[in-house]
Amino acid sequence: MLTEGTYRRRPVRLLAVLVLLVAALGVAISRPSPVAADAAGLGGDFVPLPSGVALLDTRSGIGGRTGVVGTGGVVSFPVLGVGGVPSAGVSAVLIRMVTTDGTATTYLRAYPDGTTPNAVSMLNTSPKEQISNTAVVQPGSNGRIAVRQDAGSAHVIVTAQGYFRSTVGAGGGFVPVVSNKLVDTRDGTGTTKAKVPAQGTRTVTLTGGAIPATATAVLANVIAVNVTAPGWLGVMPAGGGTPSHSAVSFEETGHSGHLVSVPLSSAGQATFFNKSGAAVDLVVAPYGYVSGEAGQGAGFRHLAATRLYDGSVAAGGVVDVQVTGKLGMPTRGVAGVVLNVTAVAPDAAGNVQVWPTGSAVPAVAQVHMRKPHTVGALAVVQPGTDGAIRLRHTLATSTRLIVDVQGYFADPIPPAAVESYAASVGVQAGPVAGAALGMVEYAYTDNIGRVLIGHQTDVDNFGSVQWTVVSGNEAFSGRPSLGVLGDGKVQVAARYSDSDVWAKTQTAVGAATWGAWADFGGSMAAAPAVTRLPSGTMAVFAVDADGKLWVHQQTGTIPAWRPLVDQDFTGTPVVAPTRTGVRLFLRTTSGTVATAEYVEGVLSAWTNLGGTGTGAPAVVTYPGYRTRVFVRTVDGTIATKYQDAAGTFPAGWTSLGSYVSAGAPAAVLDPVLGRTAVVTRSPSGQVMLSWETAQASGAFSGWSPAIPDLFEVTATDPTIVPVTNSAGQTWLILFRNANNASRIYERQPVAGLAGTDGRSSTTAMDEAGEAAATAVARGVFAAHTLPAPPA
Repeated sequence: MLTEGTYRRRPVRLLAVLVLLVAALGVAISRPSPVAADAAGLGGDFVPLPSGVALLDTRSGIGGRTGVVGTGGVVSFPVLGVGGVPSAGVSAVLIRMVTTDGTATTYLRAYPDGTTPNAVSMLNTSPKEQISNTAVVQPGSNGRIAVRQDAGSAHVIVTAQGYFRSTVGAGGGFVPVVSNKLVDTRDGTGTTKAKVPAQGTRTVTLTGGAIPATATAVLANVIAVNVTAPGWLGVMPAGGGTPSHSAVSFEETGHSGHLVSVPLSSAGQATFFNKSGAAVDLVVAPYGYVSGEAGQGAGFRHLAATRLYDGSVAAGGVVDVQVTGKLGMPTRGVAGVVLNVTAVAPDAAGNVQVWPTGSAVPAVAQVHMRKPHTVGALAVVQPGTDGAIRLRHTLATSTRLIVDVQGYFADPIPPAAVESYAASVGVQAGPVAGAALGMVEYAYTDNIGRVLIGHQTDVDNFGSVQWTVVSGNEAFSGRPSLGVLGDGKVQVAARYSDSDVWAKTQTAVGAATWGAWADFGGSMAAAPAVTRLPSGTMAVFAVDADGKLWVHQQTGTIPAWRPLVDQDFTGTPVVAPTRTGVRLFLRTTSGTVATAEYVEGVLSAWTNLGGTGTGAPAVVTYPGYRTRVFVRTVDGTIATKYQDAAGTFPAGWTSLGSYVSAGAPAAVLDPVLGRTAVVTRSPSGQVMLSWETAQASGAFSGWSPAIPDLFEVTATDPTIVPVTNSAGQTWLILFRNANNASRIYERQPVAGLAGTDGRSSTTAMDEAGEAAATAVARGVFAAHTLPAPPA
């Protein structure tokens, strides 16, 4: 291992050269296989329970409780291993809840036993009502679910309609369809034009159109229409007998409906039973079906019930609610979001329709309002434009609407391939209390997908770096990004193997320990860029597979990804500070570079800087917040543009000579000379450097090695880390060699420079074949190898 101090050649570096030579000759080099998590391998298949399973009935003692549940009362009951629900391998259960003999307006909350519930309701009822709703609930670690009853007293009944596997199963994935009616007894759609008689049945065929013959169940909006007597609808596969459990419970006025699992017979038929004293009309509108074919359909991902929207919507009004990109949900690849939509105390009868933004209005409603009762209904809605859904109510006055999320169905997403030799990054945080200098954090993703963070406790001592693998068994891809929070803690963001963006934050300022990963969701096509806005808010910018730019500001009750613009972008955004926000630079798929300013949620118009090339730009910010951008052109040369006093970029690019770079550039404004330095990786693997010839000249010298040594070979693009050490402000060139050893070239002033063996800087430069005058112009770099990370 190299010691700290000025660079000295060591024969061990010959190995890197030999590795590259062998690769150049076409000889295969064995490397560990990438580790990747497949989003399609996370389970989430739905298994319908054709006859239902009674989990709790406080009237009879099923579930272990007999007697009404009082105000604030909680009932815990077993779920795993009950009836057809397995004792293991279950991520969530689709339950139907109903109350009887209620004495007050109340609501129920269902949640994993042993956890603390939030204020999100899943069933709202009025005194004496027997109105039902469904919910998707995760069992607790003890295999039980808890239900809390809010006000008055009531009996509580819970049955299971099906469950979701936590492991991969054979088929059972969810496939969305357009939510149009398959059955409507009012007009004869899909059945006889006649009501289902009291205590009577109706068998319907649901396959043959939108639902294939291979479906095992349909997740549908089942509605009892024109109800004149209280009761309930039950459903079974045709030929399976008479259902003993309710699917939808209703009162004697209006319509009632919500999400129901409709199990199908082998012929694609289901039988509905009207357990009431009067005939009712029946409407069945599918949200999607459960596939019976292996490898098809989306898997369910449970989320703790969370309120996404609560607001007053004007008379007959429409409101769009973004649902994806929140709570760790991706921004794409979502087949449906499981939502509870509630209308609060309406002043008339009416309904609420919910559908994907940008799509046609459905022919059915999800929530059926009855004055003055608060009514909610579970639904599955596929996100529309920008991951949003649209709600519209029919009342002539404003109405309060609530949207709560319980989970989503994730389409299988191909895993993101682990990127070999992705660049390393570094940042210096503020000093801890009592210290004069801040610690430095380094990060990179290695060739098997691990995220490693190097914690340098002494900025003057590169041997003080302590490496930690912070990713565990998770796999990541591409260059991570580091940012410093307003409180001084460092945050790392990286692209997870399922393309979501994950972030992890130091437990304390200057700590070598890190908190848990936070899954921001997102489903992005390249590595993210994290930065702190002038307001102090942390923001992550990233581009998805469609070329759309997104931002995730870590503020508010529910931080979310927000779409900014679709300009066919590609790669990782480059972020530079401005006085009031940040300036973004991005490549387009055609190779040009575009820029715009982002100020607290508002994006300026984009300026197309033109040119064609590959790789991320490099940006330097000068006094007055003017920026210079460097790019690798299509022929591999480096070119630059600089804003004028008015903030305008010129039409043409200025070339930095004929030197051909093998990778993306990095650039910095040298704090001592006030001149810009640009570094790149050469085709032979050397770190090459070009200096601005004079302050603000915009002219650059020829390219030469930062440290002339044919044995130094970098496998990654170099990056630059500005730091302040005991000698003042300086900067580091950071890269890794073919052995993934982290190397640093430390920029040092010429005066007073000495090697580790006590040689003067002049002697060191002479031995390197550099004249003193040239060294003053180029600067002098000391080379360091950081300690090796843990095996």
